[in-house]
Amino acid sequence: MASFMLPLFLLLVALGYAARTTPSPYQYASVIDNYEGQYGEVVQRDVCVIGGGASGVHAAVSLMDQNKTVVVVERRDRLGGNTLTYIDPDTGIPIDVGVVVFQPLPAVLRFFDKFSVPLINTTAVTLNVPGQPANLSVPAPLYQTLQTYTDLRDGSETTIVEDHVAVGEALAGLAAAMAKYAYILDGFEALPDPVPEDLTMPFGDFMTKYNLTAAIPIVFRIAQGLGSLLQLSTLYVIKYFNFGDVAALSSGYLTQAQGNNSLLYTRATEYLGAHNILFESTVISANRRHTASGRPELLVSTPDGARLLSCGQIVLTIPPTLANLDGWDLTREEHAVFSQFQGATGYWTGLVRGVGLNQTVAYQNAAQGTPFHLPVLPALYNVAAVGVVDDVWWIKVGADTSTLPDAQVQAYAIREVQTLQAANNVPVTEPEWLIFDSHAPFMMQAKPEAIKAGFYKKLTALQGGLGGTMFYSGAAFHTHYSGYLWRYNEDVLIPKMLGQRCR
Repeated sequence: MASFMLPLFLLLVALGYAARTTPSPYQYASVIDNYEGQYGEVVQRDVCVIGGGASGVHAAVSLMDQNKTVVVVERRDRLGGNTLTYIDPDTGIPIDVGVVVFQPLPAVLRFFDKFSVPLINTTAVTLNVPGQPANLSVPAPLYQTLQTYTDLRDGSETTIVEDHVAVGEALAGLAAAMAKYAYILDGFEALPDPVPEDLTMPFGDFMTKYNLTAAIPIVFRIAQGLGSLLQLSTLYVIKYFNFGDVAALSSGYLTQAQGNNSLLYTRATEYLGAHNILFESTVISANRRHTASGRPELLVSTPDGARLLSCGQIVLTIPPTLANLDGWDLTREEHAVFSQFQGATGYWTGLVRGVGLNQTVAYQNAAQGTPFHLPVLPALYNVAAVGVVDDVWWIKVGADTSTLPDAQVQAYAIREVQTLQAANNVPVTEPEWLIFDSHAPFMMQAKPEAIKAGFYKKLTALQGGLGGTMFYSGAAFHTHYSGYLWRYNEDVLIPKMLGQRCR
């Protein structure tokens, strides 16, 4: 889910994994044999989890609770994926830069409770009055600001007359329309055949069909990371911004009580144990079908050299792009499905210091001369101060492509900030980056024609493949929403892996 900056914007975000070279996807041609004798003892586990984001960590913990031995392979130096928290060195105040809020789902309550990480409901705290200083006792994302609309291409003000009644009615209508398709929140397994036309049409057409266009701007601002929202298939949008969000806008989201959602993953790291996590590591070759032991094997590059994993089962939670799976001995079925992902959107988040603008105002990016004033991507979603630390500002950039280099995204963001500075007659500076994170590739998607032709039936049919040794979770198999991914693990993934009937 995207960040909610109005005051509650939720990020969610997927892991990006570096490309590697690979043999033919149709033939067994593992390079593991070439590393014979170059790795230490074989790491043998019941389950090898690839990816230490929300899905992977939850799956690993859940399987350990079922007395399974696990190992997690994570390319970063931490667990948590898109959940990232900056700790201000001067004040010690945490600022969630990635995932900031959760819907109050039972799966969320269970996972946080397991690690004794306290949550608060966002409606149960005292917020500052917009235009006034932040309440330092509440998490940074709850800081309320005044709103102004600016075209960040040139810094000019965009005049928008907001009809709050119309927006409220449109959101209520959207919730009712989405409720007809509530089953999509259980996973792609629940998609009927044929797939309803509503779900494959562009979201802009869907909103026009049901006379809900007044809600488009707020959906764009909340559901960050979806690229060109109006052109995206409705299926992806209403899984990501769903009727639970409409309810939470009034009844409240949950967030970590001290504003540090990363605490959940710090404690999960301790629970799993250092010997069960390979940080800064990636799979460079897979042999899942032709091993002497009959168990799948993964060759992993780690900071300490190559490690060979012998896995009873594998859970893949990283984005299943062909680039990410270079080195894997893909089956014909896997290659045929994964090659149909037509691409992914890009999403980047961070914090900068030294902008010098009015910190009680959030500058929403609203273009002039575009439908519903949606910005032309790539673009900043807004420029807004965190409130709890002086002159520190959120940076959130969206694009239709996931291939933009980080340096280019950072330069683009600073250029738009400087445009805003010049337009507001404050000194044009070079703001200092405090933290920056790429969530690309973000929203992986198939073409509408592929969805109609049963793409997701073929995707979900991969679960339990290779004789019950290969399983999948993560955003590509459901949505960018931690709580719904955890529920998917509980209701679909873990029962399948344990040979139980899915709930």
